This record gives sequence, C-alpha cells and structure tokens, in this order.
Amino acid sequence: MQQIYFGARIASYRKEKDLTQEALAQRLGVTNQAVSKWESDQCCPDIMLLPELADVFGITIDELFGRPGQTQAPVSAPTPAPVPSDVPVLVSDLPWPDDGDLRAVCYVGHKLMGHKKTRFGSWLRSAVAGKKKEYPLAELRFSGSVGDIHSDLNVTVEHSTVSGDIDAGGDIFCTGEIGGNADAGGNLSVSGHIYGDAAAGGSITCEGNIQGNADAGSSIKVGGSIGGDVDAGTSVTAGGNVGGSVDAGLNVSIGGDLGGDADVGGSVFRK
Repeated sequence: MQQIYFGARIASYRKEKDLTQEALAQRLGVTNQAVSKWESDQCCPDIMLLPELADVFGITIDELFGRPGQTQAPVSAPTPAPVPSDVPVLVSDLPWPDDGDLRAVCYVGHKLMGHKKTRFGSWLRSAVAGKKKEYPLAELRFSGSVGDIHSDLNVTVEHSTVSGDIDAGGDIFCTGEIGGNADAGGNLSVSGHIYGDAAAGGSITCEGNIQGNADAGSSIKVGGSIGGDVDAGTSVTAGGNVGGSVDAGLNVSIGGDLGGDADVGGSVFRK
C-alpha cells in the first residue's frame, strides 16, 4: 500500500479548497516558506496550528492525520453553553475581504462577536449588567508596519506609524502617528499626528496635530492644531489653531485662531 505523507495530505486538502500556498499562509498567519516546507515534509506545523489548519480545510484533526473522522460525539461530551441570540453567526467564510488589513475579533464558540452588528465589549458589559462588575476588554498590542487596523478590542500600537485608519471597540493608544482616521469606542491617546478625523466615546489626547475633525464624548486635548470642527462633551484645549467651529460642554482654551463659531457651556480662552 502506498504511504501518503502528512505534507502530501496538506497539499491535497489545500488544492481541494482552491487555495494557493500564499493564501493558506495568510489564513494561518505564517510565511509561504513555512507552508512549502510542510508540504515537502521538511518540517511539520506547530501543534497549536493543527486545529486552525483543520478548520480551514473543513475537516477534523483525525482526517488531517489520515485517520477516519469521528462521526459520533462521545456520550460524556458536555453541552455547550448557550450563546445570546443577538450574536451574529459566521456562516461560511470570513465576512471581510482578503485585503491585508489587521483585524482583531472575538468568538464565542463558533459565533463571531462584534462584526458590524454589535461590539464584543458592549455585549460583554451588558451580559454582566446588574452584577456590579466591570470586565476589561482584551487588548491588541501591535508593533510594525500596517495599513488599516480594525479591532473590537483595545488597541496599543508601539513605536510604529499606522498608514491607514484605526477603528477600535475599546481604547486606542498609539506612540506613533496615524495616517488616516482614528475611531475609538473608549479613549484615544496618540503621541504623534492624526492625519484624518479623530473620534472617541471617551476623551481624546493628541500631542501633535489633528488634520480633520475631532469629536469626543468627554474632553479633547491637542498639543498642536485641529484642522476641522471640534465637538466635545466637556472641555477643549488646543495649542494651535482650530480651523472650524467648536462645540463644548465646558471651557475652551485655544493657542491660535478659531476659524468658525464657538458654542460652549463655559468660557473661551485665547493664549
């Protein structure tokens, strides 16, 4: 009987799914060279990748190793915990394009939390409402070159420049610059410039300039200028010019010119 090696099975299942080595590598977060070495039996995938590899192929781990798949669950298998009915279900493939963007999401079992319909963080907080508990969001911590970042978690970008947008369900903390828009469900803190709009459910702190509009549920503090309109639930402080109008619940302090109207609940100070 001809022996079918592990690498040949990976290659066969990959071709059945009409995936290139590059596409499979991207799905698993590994390099093309790693997939090539697996398929030529130079090395094997890390054991932690086996469940994900089987999921990509739509098979069991037993089948991945050439053993018949188990057709009946063990009698002692526990009953999965119920998942809220309002959680969106991942029916087939991932609900976004293979565009090279960095995405961080959460699953409950096989159900995808937070994509478009509801944020994972808001669901988790509502699930424990009335219990007087606060469950902090998980964090995506990233360092390197990236275009856009989409995350239902808190996002921390260290010593890097994001060339595109950052969209986070929780806080955003960036020690570099953001080349596009920044939208945080919680607080937004950036050490460099934001070259698009800035929005946050909580506060905005930016040591550089914000070239677009700034919209925050609480305070806005910018070391440089703001190119567009400003809307803050509490106070606004800008070290430079504000190109548009300002709408704030409390005091406004501006180090330069104001290009539009000011509608504030407190006083307007010019440095």
